[in-house]
Parts: sequence; structure tokens; C-alpha cells
Amino acid sequence: MPTKRESKKEQGRGESLIVPMTVIMMRQGYDYWQNKVLLAIIDKLQLYIREGLQIDLFGIQEDIILSIRYKDLGIRRADYSKFRSRLSTLSLIPVIIPSTLNNESYHRYHRLGTVFFEEGDSKDFMIQLDKDVVHHIISKEYGYCELSKDAFLACKSRYSQQIYLMLASWRNEVEHRIPLKELEAQMNQDCNSLELSRTSSKKAQPAPTIQNILNDVKSELDALKAENKSDLSFTYEEGGGEVTFK
Repeated sequence: MPTKRESKKEQGRGESLIVPMTVIMMRQGYDYWQNKVLLAIIDKLQLYIREGLQIDLFGIQEDIILSIRYKDLGIRRADYSKFRSRLSTLSLIPVIIPSTLNNESYHRYHRLGTVFFEEGDSKDFMIQLDKDVVHHIISKEYGYCELSKDAFLACKSRYSQQIYLMLASWRNEVEHRIPLKELEAQMNQDCNSLELSRTSSKKAQPAPTIQNILNDVKSELDALKAENKSDLSFTYEEGGGEVTFK
């Protein structure tokens, strides 16, 4: 892991996005396809995130509607049908957003928004976001980090997406320690989301071990970095009930 913030022109970085730590800390059970939607929302809201603008631009509207093209998410035409099926369950999965009220920390439970798209061979979709959710998504109350949009889209699994986000948030640290149980809980949230998404016919599969997840993601990110498609990779050590990323 890099020990200091590197320039936007660094190898593998590509287009950089500012991502509030609120998003990194947000607990959700999104799968590989749905995480791409979350990234697209962050991309669309970059102006407000970077400049610290308020949502007053939305006037009296309670919600904001974003239009997103499939191709902007790096989705191949052959996968459009599969992507639409995952879009249809996005609105059913709750997200837990960290927040504060009267100097006390608490969790806010929300749905990210309502998704709608044309039937048939549509090439884009729209998502209607609650104004309160947007306020929290763009908040830099807990700080922010930079990530490479291209590197995130190059990730091939939900696990590599999640770990890439973590690495981006630890970019300035020589090493970062995280309790093993906490890491396991974060990696296996998708299993819980299947129970909450009542329309999903997918059966829950046994969760892979954290060691298998870390080894597979390490190999993937190492390969992407070697191909100049990612700016981050890692090594890790496990012991004492913790995982140390380096």
C-alpha cells in the first residue's frame, strides 16, 4: 500500500473520484452489479462532493433523479439482461449510513433509492434518490478518500470491489489493522441481503473463508496493477484475531 497520497497521473489511477468516508463506512449487501450503481451515483454527485455544494440546487424537490448509461458502468451488452435483473432488487436492500445527532453517533437505515428502466433492450436506467440519503452520501463529515474509477470498474468480483474501497481509504497509512470478525462480517454482507430481498430466488451459498477471499483478491489486484489497470494492491498478515494490510 502507498504510504502517501500519489498524483492523479500515477500508473493505474486514471480518472480519480472523491469518495466521502460515509460511503466507505456505509453497510450494505450489494452484489458486484449493484456496487457499480453505487459508484455511478458517486460519480454523478462529484460536483457537490468536491465543492461542498448544498442540495439547494434541487429546489423544493424531495428527491433527485439520475440517469445512468449501462456502458458508463463498464457493462458489456451481453450482460445487460443480467444487470437489469440485479437492478430490480436494488431498491429492496437496506443500507446503514453512519451519522451524528447532538454529538452522538447513530445508524440511519435507508433504501438507496427507486430504480426504473424501460422494458426491452434499454441501454440506460434512472434512479430516484431520497434527498436525505443524498445529503449523507455527499457528506465529508468523516473525511474522504480518492479512488480510481477505472480501477474499481476493472474489479471482477464484489470482494475485490470492497477491498479496493478499503485500500483507497487507507492510502496514507503504512499499514492498517482490522479485527478478523469485522472483516468477515463486511465481506459476507451479501448473504444477509439475500434474506432481505424477498423477490430474489437465489439460494444462499456457503460463504468463502476470509483467507480464500483475501488470496483471490490479492491475486486479482496484483494482476490488474501489473496491467496498469489498478493503482492499489496489498499484502497481508493474519494473527491475534486481526488482519494487517500492508
